[in-house]
Amino acid sequence: MSKKNLFNKKFNKSVLSITKRIESFFNFFKENFSYKKNLSRRLNAIDKRIFFSIAIIVIVILGYFLSPSFFNKDKIKAELENQILDQYNLKVKFDASLKYGLFPKPHFYSKDTIIYYETSKVAKSNNAKVFISINNFFSSNKIEIKNLIFKKTDFKINSLTYNFFINLLTEKKSTHEINFIDSKLFYLDQNKDMIFFAILKNLNFLYKDDLLQKFNSKLNIFNIPMNLEIEHNSFEKKFFTEINSHPLRLNIKGDSNYNKKKLNGQLDFTIINKNNKIDYKLENNTLIFNINDNEFIGNINIKPFFLSSKLKFYQIDLKKIFKDDSILINFLKSEILNNKNLNAKINVNANSFKDVNFINKVNFNIILDEGEIIIKDLNTTFKDSVIINLNDIQLIIDNNKLKFAGYVSLDFIDVNNFYAHYQINRNYRKNIKKINFGFLLNLDDKFIEIDNLKVNGNINQNLEAFLNNFNSNKEDIFNKIILRNSIKNFLKNF
Repeated sequence: MSKKNLFNKKFNKSVLSITKRIESFFNFFKENFSYKKNLSRRLNAIDKRIFFSIAIIVIVILGYFLSPSFFNKDKIKAELENQILDQYNLKVKFDASLKYGLFPKPHFYSKDTIIYYETSKVAKSNNAKVFISINNFFSSNKIEIKNLIFKKTDFKINSLTYNFFINLLTEKKSTHEINFIDSKLFYLDQNKDMIFFAILKNLNFLYKDDLLQKFNSKLNIFNIPMNLEIEHNSFEKKFFTEINSHPLRLNIKGDSNYNKKKLNGQLDFTIINKNNKIDYKLENNTLIFNINDNEFIGNINIKPFFLSSKLKFYQIDLKKIFKDDSILINFLKSEILNNKNLNAKINVNANSFKDVNFINKVNFNIILDEGEIIIKDLNTTFKDSVIINLNDIQLIIDNNKLKFAGYVSLDFIDVNNFYAHYQINRNYRKNIKKINFGFLLNLDDKFIEIDNLKVNGNINQNLEAFLNNFNSNKEDIFNKIILRNSIKNFLKNF
C-alpha cells in the first residue's frame, strides 16, 4: 500500500511538472506574439508620423522654391530689370514670355530679351536666364540676382554704340558674372550695312575684386579663332589686353592708361615669331598709331571713319600675300572693304619684292573710296633700264574670284640694257621709248589679258595677232619661264 501511494505521488508530480511546462510554453508564446504585434503597431504609427513629417517638409520646401512662380509677372519683370541696370550697368527689357525655372538652379528665363545701350537697341537674346539667390523667396521685392546668362544673342553695333562693351566692363558693380554664349556680332555702318561680322562662342564679364574687373572671350573673326582677355583696374585707370590666335601664330599684349579725354598705351605684337611694338593714342575720336619707331604710322578718324597711314617695308613677299589661303585674299573676297562708308588712303613703301629680281624701291597708294579699292601711282624701276608705273588699278570680285584691272606705262631709260637682259637678237632690237597698255589680271586663274597696246604712242598692227594668241592661251604668268618667254616673243614680234 505504501508502495502504491509513493508511485501515485511521483506520477502526480511528473504530470504537474509537464503541465506547468506546457502552460509556460504557451504563455511565453502568447506573451511574445502579443509583444511583436504591439511593436508592429507601434512601428506603423511611428512610420506614419515620419512619412507625414517628411511630406510636410518636402511640401514646405517645394512651396518655398516654387513661390516665385506665383509672383506678379509685371512686378517681377520690373524688379529684375531695375536690379540688372543698377548692379550690372546693363539695360534689358524682358518680353511677356518671362517664366520661372527651378532646375538646375532657381532662375527666371525669357525667350526674347532686348538689350539697350543708352536709348539704342544693341542686341536681342533668344534665351536669357537670370539666376537668383535662394535667401528670400517670400517677396518679389527681396529677390536677389546672382548670375546672368544670355544665349544666342545677336549684337548690332555701330560707331555710336561701340562703347557698350567698355561701359559694361568699367561700370559693372555686381560681384557676379555676365555670360554671353553662342552669340554673333555685326558691326554696321550708318546705313546699317555690315562692315564686319564675328562669332562669339563665349563672352564673359567676371568680378575679381573691388578695383579689378575682367572680360574674356572666345571668338571667330573672318573664320579665324581668337582668344581675347581684358582686365580693367579702376583705381589706376588702366586696361590690360591680351589677344591670341593659334592659326595666325599671333600674340598681342598691351597696357593702356586713360582719363576723361584720351586713351594711350603700347602693344607688344608678335606674329610668326616676329616682334613689333605699337604706340597708340585715342583722342577726340581719332586713333593715332606708330609701329616700330615710325616704320608704320597713321591715324584713324572714327566718326566718320577715315584711315590715313604710311607703311614702310624692307621687303614685300608677294607669294605669301597672294597665295590661295592667305588672310589678305580671304579678307578681300569677303568684300568687307567694299563699303561706301569706309574711306582710307594708305601709302606703302618697300625696298623690294621678295624673289623678284632687279626691282628697286616700290611706292604706291591704296585708296578706299565709295566702296571701291584702287591702287594708284605704283612706281618702281627694273634693272635701271625701265621705269614702271601702274595706275588706277581697281580690285574686282567676280564669282568669288579676285581680279585687278588697270593701266601700265613703261618708260625706257636704257632699252639696250633691257634687250640684253632678255637676250634679244640685235636684229630684233628697235628703238622703244614708251609702251602703254591696259590689263586684266585674273589672280585665281593666274593669267593676264592685255589690250589698248601702244608703242611710242602708236598702235602697232604687227602685235595684234600676237596679243590675240597670247590672250586666248591664258598661260600662267606666275611661272617665271613662261613670263620670260612671253616677253621675249613680244619683243621679237615687235
